[in-house]
Amino acid sequence: MSVPQFSRAGPDRGRAWRALVPVACALIPLACSGVRTPELEAPAPAGYGGETPAPEPGAETGSLGAGWWTAFGDPVLSRLIVEGLEHNSSLRAAALNVDVALAQARLDGAARNPEVEAALDPGRRKQNTAQSGLAEAIPIPIPGFEPGGVRSFAFTSYGLALNVRWEVDLWDRLGALTAASLAEAAAASADLDGARLSIAGQLAKVYFGTVEAVRQVELAERTLASRERTRDRVEARYRRGVATALEVRRARTEVATVEASLAARRRTLDGLRRQMEVLLGRYPSGEIEAAAGLPELPPLPETGVPAALLARRPDLRAAEYRAVAASERLRAANRALYPSFTLNGSAGASSGELRDLLDGDFSVWSLAAGLLQPLLSGGRLRAGRDLVEAGLGAAEASWLRTALQAFAEVESGLAAERMLEDRTAALERAAAESREAERLAEGRYREGLVGYLQVLDSQRTSFQSESQLLAARRQQLESRTDLILALGGGVFAERGAAAASGGG
Repeated sequence: MSVPQFSRAGPDRGRAWRALVPVACALIPLACSGVRTPELEAPAPAGYGGETPAPEPGAETGSLGAGWWTAFGDPVLSRLIVEGLEHNSSLRAAALNVDVALAQARLDGAARNPEVEAALDPGRRKQNTAQSGLAEAIPIPIPGFEPGGVRSFAFTSYGLALNVRWEVDLWDRLGALTAASLAEAAAASADLDGARLSIAGQLAKVYFGTVEAVRQVELAERTLASRERTRDRVEARYRRGVATALEVRRARTEVATVEASLAARRRTLDGLRRQMEVLLGRYPSGEIEAAAGLPELPPLPETGVPAALLARRPDLRAAEYRAVAASERLRAANRALYPSFTLNGSAGASSGELRDLLDGDFSVWSLAAGLLQPLLSGGRLRAGRDLVEAGLGAAEASWLRTALQAFAEVESGLAAERMLEDRTAALERAAAESREAERLAEGRYREGLVGYLQVLDSQRTSFQSESQLLAARRQQLESRTDLILALGGGVFAERGAAAASGGG
C-alpha cells in the first residue's frame, strides 16, 4: 500500500530523491571499509523465552511486512489508518527530514568534485602621475605638465577567465564525510518508516479505545435504564408498605452513581474521538464514528529468531545507520591530520578592448598546486577527533540500548499474550455468571424472597464484570498490536486480503 511522500519541493521531486535512499543504503557498506558497526555484547538467543501460546491446529500464521492492520478484518480501521498515513503532520515532518538529509548528502558529495567558475571582469581605472623634478631632468617642456603639477591617466581593462579549483581527495576524507551523510539520510529514511509504524499503531490503539468507549457508554446506558426500573419498583413497593425507606434511598443512590459513570464514560469517548481526529490530520470536532464492536484478534505473527529483529525494526536500523555515520566522521577526522593537496588553474584573456577577449593573442593562463600539512592548530584537530570518537561511542551505546529495549518489548508482548488470554477467559465466565446472578436476584426480589441489598450487590457485580470484560478485550487487541509493532510490523495474508477487498 503506497503512501504519498511530502516535500517542500513538491511531491514528485521529494519522492524522486527519497527513492535514492535504498540505493544509498546499499552503497554504504561498499563505501565504508573499516567502519565500526555496533554489535551486541552477548549473542542473541536462538529463540524468544516468552510464553507464546501454541497456535490452534489449522490456524493461519502471519508473516512480517507492511499493511499489518488489515489482519484485524475491520474495514473502518483500515480506512482510518490509510487516511492517517496520508495526512498526519508528524509524518510530514519526518518526510521533510529525509529531504534535508538527502540535500546535505548531495552538498557533502559535491565537495569531491572540481569547482569551475567563469568570470568576466570589466573595469576602468584612473591613475595620477606627479611631475616631481621632471623638468630639471628633462629640459624639454612636456605639454600639459606644470612644475609641481599632477597628470591623470584613465584606462579601461577587460578580463575573461575560467577558474578551476579541486581538492584531490588523496586520503578519502571527503569520501568519508559523504558516506556519513548517506548514512544519516538512510537513518532519516528509517525514522520515517518508524514514524509510519508508530502512527499506524497509535491509530489502531486509539480506534480500539474508541470502540470500547462506545460499548462502555452503551453498557452504562442499559445499566441506567435497568437501575431506573428497579428504583421505580422499589418506590412502588415502599408506597405499598413492603419496602423500607433505606431501600428507596439505596435505589436512588445507585441510579445517581450510574448517571455519574455514564457522564464520565461519555467524556472519555469524546476525548478519544478528538485524539483520533488529530492523528488523522482532521480538525478535532469529536464527530468521528467507529465500528459497532471490537474486531476479533488476528493470528499471532511469526516471531522469527531474535537476531532477525535487528534488521527488521526501523528504529534499530536508524540507530545502526547513525553509528555508521559517526564511524565515518571519525575516519574523516583522522584523515584531516594528513596533508591536503589542491589544484588551482585559470585560463582566459585580458585586454583593454572588449573585442580582443576572443583573440588568442591576448590569452592568459595559470596553473598551481598546493600541499598543506597541518602542524600547529592549538589542538583543534585533535580535539575535533576526540569529539567525534566520543560521539561514536554514544551512538553505539544508543544502538545497544535500543536493541535491548526491542528484545524486551517482544519478550514482554509474548508473555502478556497468555496472561491476557487467561484473564479474558476468566472475565467471560465471571460476566456470564454475574448476569445470571442478577437475573435470579431480581426475580427472587419480586417474589419477596430476598432483600434489595442482594439485588443491588448482584447488579453492581454484573455491571463491573461486563465493563471489565470490554476493557480486557480491548487490552488484548492493544497487546497484539504492540507485539506486531515490536516485531517491526506484520501482515496476515488470508484475512488481510479479505479485509482489503471488503473495505480497504
